[in-house]
Amino acid sequence: MKNSENMSQGLLKLLALDHAIDFLKNTTVSSDALTWKRICGSIATVLVILLFLSGAFMALYYSPYPGAAYDSVQYAEFDLPFGDVIRGIHHWSWNLLLVVMLLHMTRTFFTGAYKPPREMVWVSGVLLLLVVPLAIITGDLLPWTQAGYWTTRVRVSIISSVPVIGPFMVDLLQGGPRTGIVALTRFYVLHVIFLPAGIISLLALHFYFLRLKGLADPITPSRSPKRNIALLPDMVNRWLILFIVVTLAIGIATRFWFAVPYGDPADPSDSRFVPKPEWWVLFLNQLVSIFKGPFTVVGSAVIPGALAGLLLMLPFISRSPERRPVRRWKEILVAMLIAAAILGLSVMSWIEHFTSTAT
Repeated sequence: MKNSENMSQGLLKLLALDHAIDFLKNTTVSSDALTWKRICGSIATVLVILLFLSGAFMALYYSPYPGAAYDSVQYAEFDLPFGDVIRGIHHWSWNLLLVVMLLHMTRTFFTGAYKPPREMVWVSGVLLLLVVPLAIITGDLLPWTQAGYWTTRVRVSIISSVPVIGPFMVDLLQGGPRTGIVALTRFYVLHVIFLPAGIISLLALHFYFLRLKGLADPITPSRSPKRNIALLPDMVNRWLILFIVVTLAIGIATRFWFAVPYGDPADPSDSRFVPKPEWWVLFLNQLVSIFKGPFTVVGSAVIPGALAGLLLMLPFISRSPERRPVRRWKEILVAMLIAAAILGLSVMSWIEHFTSTAT
């Protein structure tokens, strides 16, 4: 009786798998979904998967305890075969992911591909862009290095300056005023469970809206007619080739030219250590430096929150169907002014933290 039940369950699983394969084979996508003009979105997907795979490998050897976290990461990097390459892939993938996502959204903005009826495609992409830095922030503390520890202390101090919810968020993140074992454990759980689940959910939502609304048509109509290709195997094969190329490129680069610096173990008593901000938070760091005292919240929450809100609401503010950049010069001018301000603040922060200290 049990054997027949097991056979029935096995047949059902095979039928379900066969049905899923048939569904993928019968699903078609536009042939230009993976081209040089649209490659940033595909590379971003590759980088997310590389982050998950490399992170899963490192999690096998990681111990979220202040006395062992540093040693466990050091063991995975120096004692395991290709451990340094895998950590390098993890490190450079998130750097490249931010760059690629920004390029992808910049192209989407300039081509007007965010306009109706593709509002939710844009919104889901912006939410993804806002969640990825949270994964980076929680990951910085995990190796328990000097840079990671004191960078986290600075960020916690900035969060605590936000009225009403600031102290609550600090207590939620690290369980009290100190950055210790409770904070490390909570950051670890956020980094490996909750934030990856959020990223996967937002990616699925993004692809769902893409499937529902389709890719944006070119601004200038193409002479060649549109054609569709099978998702499996045609598009999947293209993507796998891209996956292999990107993986090899990052792996070789990190092995021979761009090894990830490790740093010294965290010393909570060494308050003289001054962490240097990473490139993607330079402008935020400068905002906090400009607005001090009771106005700290302006640089830490008001301005960044307003920029995030503007990005999310953009499709609902710009309702005109016009997509040509020349006809949209006002909103493009505003975007360029904001980008110039962000770049200027970043340069100021770079000079303050890197050039000045070097001299």
